[in-house]
Amino acid sequence: MASIVALPLMGCQEETAKVRYRVIATVEVDGKPIEASTVMEVRYARVKNSLIGTGGATRLYGEALIFDLPGGKSFYMLPTERIENGPIAQIWEYAVLNSFGIKNSIGGLEAADFQILRSTSGRIPYSLGKRFPTFVAFEDDQKPNTIFEFRRDEIGAIFPNVCFVRLELEVTSAPITERLRERLPWLNSPQQVFDREPPGSKRPTGDRPIGHLVTIEDFFGDGSR
Repeated sequence: MASIVALPLMGCQEETAKVRYRVIATVEVDGKPIEASTVMEVRYARVKNSLIGTGGATRLYGEALIFDLPGGKSFYMLPTERIENGPIAQIWEYAVLNSFGIKNSIGGLEAADFQILRSTSGRIPYSLGKRFPTFVAFEDDQKPNTIFEFRRDEIGAIFPNVCFVRLELEVTSAPITERLRERLPWLNSPQQVFDREPPGSKRPTGDRPIGHLVTIEDFFGDGSR
């Protein structure tokens, strides 16, 4: 299996590409479409002679998308995914490739794939099968331990008269978004701000609430932490 490593740990970079893109989420509120977005950047590299063999490397910049709804309610779309019945993991590094029509894995990118990454433009649908970033909200935004998770098709149960419509990517040269730390000041804390399982807990990862798994780092790409 081709290896995937973080950019600082790479050996010789044979080929690189970066994609600056706007993540655009659309919902309908009482039948009227509303958009919110955040600008991110993902960098890819083909690696040779790394410590763990030939493969690929990525680095993601950016932060969670903030979606402010009418009436003062908000939700956030993390730049990570909650794997079904499992932990929190990367998603955009794979979603960009798939949305751009690239079939090879990060560790198997070829010259033609890097050309697609460099040349794709415009606004395109998000595509990664049934996998989507994690949607979260708070009972109180200033109290991180009030976090809860919901699926996009459950949004109407959390926010009445709201329906999730679509997710899109748009290649852009706009600056990477930096709003989240001001919006949620507790993200600047050097300490753990979320609840954790009590000592000795044997509850499976998939049964744990999002607040017992998520960290401050999960609100940012690995290059923006």
